[in-house]
Amino acid sequence: MNDKIALVSCSGLSPLGLVVRVASVELALENDNIVAACITEYSAQPNNCSPILDDAKIVTITGCGDDCASVILKEKDVDPIKNISADSVVKIYDLNPLDPVRLDDDGEKAVSVLKKYILKELENI
Repeated sequence: MNDKIALVSCSGLSPLGLVVRVASVELALENDNIVAACITEYSAQPNNCSPILDDAKIVTITGCGDDCASVILKEKDVDPIKNISADSVVKIYDLNPLDPVRLDDDGEKAVSVLKKYILKELENI
């Protein structure tokens, strides 16, 4: 995994939205080839996306079934190479984060398992 990877994550105001944001930002801070991209920035920019996505493999991390990150990118004619559902990952571990503002115990555990899952998925791209 040496290529630049842009994680475009959910920015929803749900507990899982917080988990996704924390996991994406932590991965970007811990890995030189990963950047965390802000989907809100892209939705506010008419007809274009940030240069941060140039020359990067784009992976969306969804917090719910609405998959806003992928929908917004599709409207900008940007095709992610992978979409990871955080909801599916936390269900595997029977985690249920409940606080949309601060990570509770399940939220902290969810960040940890989601980061590991994302890194494993990135090995395959």
